[in-house]
Amino acid sequence: MSEVVIDSKPLPIIKVYSGKKGCMCGCNGKYYYTDHGSSQYGPGYDVTDSINHSMVKRIAKRVLSSPDLKTDELGAGQKVSYTDRDGKIECVFFWE
Repeated sequence: MSEVVIDSKPLPIIKVYSGKKGCMCGCNGKYYYTDHGSSQYGPGYDVTDSINHSMVKRIAKRVLSSPDLKTDELGAGQKVSYTDRDGKIECVFFWE
């Protein structure tokens, strides 16, 4: 298992999403995966082209530092933290 370090704190991030509000299948935005997230928590098809550690860190930092941060449990040991503002949604997906 690998973790992403943000502000000296290791976080168990699977993937991040950034896009327009609405459908989150990828048609309105983009998912970026960590190595671990793509191999262990992928959508069932090859997402190695979507592995981008710098985008994961950039989006995660922006989301986790937002005063509008919300977090929901997804089940199966996963949770999501997200911001939803100005017609845009950004999410950080975690494993526990």
